[in-house]
Amino acid sequence: MGVWGPNLYQNDIAIDVRDYYKDQLTKGKSDYVIIQELIKLNENILSDCDEVPVFWFALADIQWSLGRLDDFVKKQALFHIQNKHDLKHWELENPAQAKIRIKVLSDLEQKLLSPQPDKKKIVQRKLYNCDWKIGDVFAYKMESDLAKEKGIYGHYLLIHKIDNDYVFPGHKIPVVYIKITNSNNLSNCINEYEQLDYIQIGFTRYEDRFLPIDGKRPEEDIAEKAKIKYEVDEYGFLPQFRLKLLSTSKRIIPKKLIFIDNILTFTPPPKEFIPHNKLSIPASSWRNFESMAIDRYFGNNLHQYQIYASTIK
Repeated sequence: MGVWGPNLYQNDIAIDVRDYYKDQLTKGKSDYVIIQELIKLNENILSDCDEVPVFWFALADIQWSLGRLDDFVKKQALFHIQNKHDLKHWELENPAQAKIRIKVLSDLEQKLLSPQPDKKKIVQRKLYNCDWKIGDVFAYKMESDLAKEKGIYGHYLLIHKIDNDYVFPGHKIPVVYIKITNSNNLSNCINEYEQLDYIQIGFTRYEDRFLPIDGKRPEEDIAEKAKIKYEVDEYGFLPQFRLKLLSTSKRIIPKKLIFIDNILTFTPPPKEFIPHNKLSIPASSWRNFESMAIDRYFGNNLHQYQIYASTIK
C-alpha cells in the first residue's frame, strides 16, 4: 500500500476506490453493482485490519460528495472511524502526523453524519464496441508512398480478428493477425490464405516470458506458466504476431476495408508467443497501421534489433 500522508487521498487504496467508483458510474452502472464489484476486487484489502478502514473511508466520502451515500457504506465508515484502529495505527507508525489524521477523520465523521447534497447527475461515457466477429477477415489496400517504395503498392493486408480486448475507458477493440497478399488481386486470397505470410509484430525475450506476474501468488503463477512450451526464433527470442487495433469509434475505422470472409479454422503463426496478459500485446492506431505493417513485414526495427539484442545477452 502506498501512503505518503495523513490526508484521505494520500493513499493508493483510497485513490483507487474513488477513481473506480467514479469511472464505473460514467459507464451507467448502479451504485449497488459498483459496491459489489469493489468488494470483490478488494477482498485482500478488506481482510487486512490496517487497510480495510481506508477502503470504507474513501468509498463513503466519494458517495457522500455525489449525493449517493449508501447506508451500508456509511455504517462501515463510521464504525471504522469510531473504533479508532486507524488512528492507533497512525500513532504507532507516524506519531508526528497522527494529529492531522485525527482531524481528517473527525471532519469525515461530521460530513457523513450531515445531510448529503442532492444526487449529482453523472454524464455517461459513450463506449464503442467494435462489432467484428471472431474469425472475420478484412482486406486493407496499401496505397501509401512507402508501399510504392517497397514494391507492394496495391497489395492487401488481410486483417484477421482472433480475439477481443478493451482500451480505456472501456472501448471494445479487436485483436488481430495480419497477413499480406502476393498481388493486388483479391479473387483467390481465401483459397491461398494458408500459404500467405503472417506479419510478425514484435518479440519477447525468453527470460521475460513469464511477465507480467499477474497471479495472487507469484511463485504459483510462474510454476503454472512454466508448463507451457515456449519456442524461440533463430535469434533466441519469442515471436509475437498479435496486434490490438485501436478502434475506438466507427468513424476512425477506414471505410476502404473490404470484408472477405469469416475464417475460424486456420493454422496459427509458427512458434507464436502469446503474452500471458493482453496488456503486453502491441497496439496500433489506424493512422499508423499501414506503415507499421510494412515496416514489420520487411523486418525494419525488428530483426535488426533482434540481432543487436542477441549480441548483448
